[in-house]
Amino acid sequence: MRKAIVGAGLLLGLAGCATTRVIPPEALIDSEVSIRQAEEAGAVGVPDAARHLQWAREQTSEARRLLENNQRDRAALFLQRAEADAELALALAREAPARADAERVRQEIQQLQQNTVQQ
Repeated sequence: MRKAIVGAGLLLGLAGCATTRVIPPEALIDSEVSIRQAEEAGAVGVPDAARHLQWAREQTSEARRLLENNQRDRAALFLQRAEADAELALALAREAPARADAERVRQEIQQLQQNTVQQ
């Protein structure tokens, strides 16, 4: 039974390797749009977001190179990673101002509590 499961897994794996992934024409554009959105949201100014933004740029560039060399499978993977990193950069950039506001409010509350105790 175990040999049959392992054999089926190997066949599925080989079948997956044998197929060529079709990259939709908009995949490269989607990646670039996600990068632009992260940039516009201020990802460059947030260290963690900037790091993911840079990775997204590098992966998009590598995907472009791979597409030129007709390595579609690898290019598709790089585009998926690029878009994920760009979306994470966008989320981190949007989170930063909210986190700063929350910290400011926390400090105000703490100051009010201290003033109340002192009175």
